[in-house]
Formats: sequence, C-alpha cells, structure tokens
Amino acid sequence: MENKTIIQFFEWYLPSDGTLWEKAEACAADLKNTGITSVWLPPAYKGAAGVSSVGYDVYDLYDLGEFDQKGSVRTKYGTLDQYLAAVRALHAAGLEVYADIVFNQMMGADETEKIMAVDTRPTDREEQISGPHEIEAWTKFTFPGRGGKYSDHTWDKNNFSGTDFDQSTGAKGIFLFDGKRWNQETDSENVNFDYLMGVDLDTDEPDTYKALTDWGSWYFDTVHPDGLRLDAVKHMSFDFYRRWLRFMREREGRDFFAVGEYWSGDLKKLLHYLDVVVDGMPERTLPPRPQKSSGGCWQKADESAPGTDQPDHSAQTQAGVIVPDSDEPIQPVADGTPLTLFDVPLHYSFLRAAQNGQNFDMRSLFTDTLVEARPECAVTFIDNHDTEPGQALESYIPEWFKPIAYSMILLRESGIPCVFYGDYYGVESANESPILDLKKLIRIRSRYAYGPQTDYFDDHSVVGFTRNGDAEHPDSGLAVLATAGAEGTKYMKLGPAFAGKNLRDALGRHNDPVRLDEQGGGVFHVHGGYLSVWLTEPAYNDIRIHF
Repeated sequence: MENKTIIQFFEWYLPSDGTLWEKAEACAADLKNTGITSVWLPPAYKGAAGVSSVGYDVYDLYDLGEFDQKGSVRTKYGTLDQYLAAVRALHAAGLEVYADIVFNQMMGADETEKIMAVDTRPTDREEQISGPHEIEAWTKFTFPGRGGKYSDHTWDKNNFSGTDFDQSTGAKGIFLFDGKRWNQETDSENVNFDYLMGVDLDTDEPDTYKALTDWGSWYFDTVHPDGLRLDAVKHMSFDFYRRWLRFMREREGRDFFAVGEYWSGDLKKLLHYLDVVVDGMPERTLPPRPQKSSGGCWQKADESAPGTDQPDHSAQTQAGVIVPDSDEPIQPVADGTPLTLFDVPLHYSFLRAAQNGQNFDMRSLFTDTLVEARPECAVTFIDNHDTEPGQALESYIPEWFKPIAYSMILLRESGIPCVFYGDYYGVESANESPILDLKKLIRIRSRYAYGPQTDYFDDHSVVGFTRNGDAEHPDSGLAVLATAGAEGTKYMKLGPAFAGKNLRDALGRHNDPVRLDEQGGGVFHVHGGYLSVWLTEPAYNDIRIHF
C-alpha cells in the first residue's frame, strides 16, 4: 500500500485574482510526481466578501463561481467551470480531491429580520444576562442572483440560533434567539462554544439538517470529491457530523475520507470528540449505489453501461436514509476510520520545540499528541491558513525548524501528513520561499518510508528513528536523525537485511556514506539545528537526480 500525503492547496494571503483553480489544474502532474496523493482545495462557494473571501464567510453554498452575487461571478479562486476542470485534472493525474465544508456559520444575508433574543455572557454562553428584547439580525438569505437554480431553499431566522450584531442599534454581543438554545454537545470553552461568528446555523432544526443533506447530495453529484475537510467541528453539535456523514455515505454507497478541524491543544478534548463521533457511530452498512440502465432496471454502478457515470438517485427516503428501489442486499463498506482529526497538540509541540531550541527535550516531541494516542485518527500537519501571521490562531512554526518537523510527520509510520501550500510553494505576500528539502522529504515518503519503525528517542537533544523497508517498495528503508540543538551522532539499526550496505544522506549535508555492520546498524551524524535522512545508494541516487 502506498503512503498517503495530503497537500492543503491554498494559504490565507493568496492574491484575489481568480487563478487558483487554474494553478491546481496546471500543477496536478507535478504534485503527483513529487509524491502527493490527495489535494485539499479551499471552500469553493461564494462568500460574503465576494472575490476577497477565503471561503469561511459562507454566503451561498450553491454558487461555486457561477452567479453574479456579492459583486462578482467568480470567487477568489475562479469560476465554476475552472473549478470542475481542476477537479478533473487532479483526478486524471491520479490524485484524490478533498473539499472544504463550512456548515457552522453564514454571513452576508440579503435581508434583516426582527427577532426576539436574549444577551448571553461571552465567557459563559449558557448564562443569559438580559430578558428577551427585539433585535434586527441579518438572517434572510434569498440568493436573488441565483434565482432558485439548483435549489429554491432560502434561509431565515428559523434556521439559526444566534448572532453577534443588532443592526437596529449597532450593538455587538452574543445574542441567543428566543426559543432557541445552543447546541448542547460542543467544546466547553466559554462553557458552550457553539457560537463562533456570523449567524450560527441551528443544526438541530430539521429544515436546516435537510437543507444541508440536500446540498451535500447536489455537491457530490456535481463535483465528485473523494473526501472532505470539515471546518470548526468543535463549534457544532458533536452528533451532527455523525448523522450527516452517515447519510452521505449511505447515499453514495461508499466510504470516503473525512478530517475534522477541532482546534484545541488539549488531547483529552480531541479524544472525547472521537469517543462520541467515531466510536459512537452505529455499525456502518451501506447499500450499493444504484444506477439505472438504459432498460430501466437498477444495476450496480460498476456494472453500468459506458457513458452513464451520473447516477440516478430517484430512490425512496426512509428516516433520512437513501433506500434504493432494489432487492439488492445491503453490503458493509470497506473498513476505514469514519473521521480523523488534525493533530493540533502535535502542532503546538513543534512550536514549543522551535521556540526553545536546544532547551527543548526532543524526547517529549510526541507526548500527549493525537498521533501517539490514536494514530489511526490523526492527520498531522505543521501549519495551515489559520496559523499564519496575522490570523486568529497565529502560531507559525519558525522556518529553521520546519524541515525537522516535516521529517517527523512525513517519514514516520503513524498518521496521515498534510503539507501546507505556503511551505510547498512559498508565501508570495510575505516574500517567503518554499521550505528547504520539503519536496525531497515528500518523495522519500512516497517511495522509501516503509516497513517497521524503531525509535531512538533516548537523548534530550538528538533523536532519530529507522524504517526497515518492505518487499513491495524496492530500496525502501531509511534512517533519520534530527536535533533542535547542537550536532550529534547516534548508533541506529535497520536490521540484518541491510548488513554491509552503504547509506547516504539524501539531504546532502554529509558526503561520506555510513557502512552498516552485520546487524544493519551504523553511527549516523546530524548537524546542529537540522536533520539527516539516510537512504540506500539507489534511493539516494533517485533523490539526487530528481532534486
């Protein structure tokens, strides 16, 4: 099995020139050749800020750059046609496409409504600090520019539970709409952290839930994503995505990858969320996705006639589950993790290591991280659009430490690594260059980071690990040594199968090879504040030729 590597294909400060979808199409082959397997694209729908919207100020889920709304037809990233062309190109290159889904909040409503509301304390959202009073809130979304195409659903105050602005008085606060309550299973920060920004979707409202499943069905049929990145899951009812993901998988008749953004450095909170959403999921038995043949009979999608790659979903719905008009028995889906989470605790561990340098105990790098506690549910990362300088979650890893951090997520056995666009391509607005040796590390992961792992985290400063390789990947196996402090050496073993072989530093910091003894061990060296990655000579030559 090949190693999976995701790239987040955007950063916050990209120019608003409508070219990202075209860049994704143009870069598909390069990404694949480097060793990327999956591409996380930013939210594709129209935001309240129009061409300036990064995508998290959701206005119209159905406008993927097709309608003249919020001052433009295109989004920051391009038009609908360019988006679909990018997805097709990525698929043609053999890459998976992950869509960014934002269901917690909406912004940029077309009209206001008068609503009775109560003020809640910002630090304790469950405490009401006023009686009911009338406010004027931006809650009416009618999408006049779209004119009902794809869906005639409009949003109003019944679909939302609260907001932070009263248009009639200009007052700001946390306003809970009368007759509503915050979702009861959310992050415990501020006692209840349901409300984040904009107008807060009430996912407990049946009309809201149906609108989101209707949209998901349309989106999957239109875009054909291979997986999802789910925004701000800690601010939503933990039960919501358990229900919504099950619905979508039952409708699709297949499993698909999903990763949630639960932003917390507290491992216990992430584990609790997984206890509820993953371990609490009912047994997943999904019907095969139906498709009508030209003769009008139902048949499995993989038996469909050529050219009929758009399935017909004219099925009956029972209790929110798609039930095909077929006597076909329900089949279990392939084994897989229903939901993964970004390993935020590991991100903060990298930050502490970079900030403290030689004073940081590298043996603790993975202590209290998700990849250590539940590796099958961990998506590891270094930075993202929210951690960039100037953003609300600013916690950018210093450049000098990033190659070390990337070696710890790309070359190890556990976790699914996610590479940041700004590290792969650089950040133009900040005059930042791509991270040194990152593409080499991705290719090494793709081709050579296989086999059982042995850790050598036995020193305060210099730590390392080896991978023993496997028969499926020729010349696989490696040794990694890293330090946030002074240079050092360490004896490490790859196993008897490597006895007598020469290993060379693929990052080019050491010219002399390490010849392994009869146990497949040798003394490896690393320069201060960096890393060394030692490969067999054929693998070393491959990396040196391509980079």
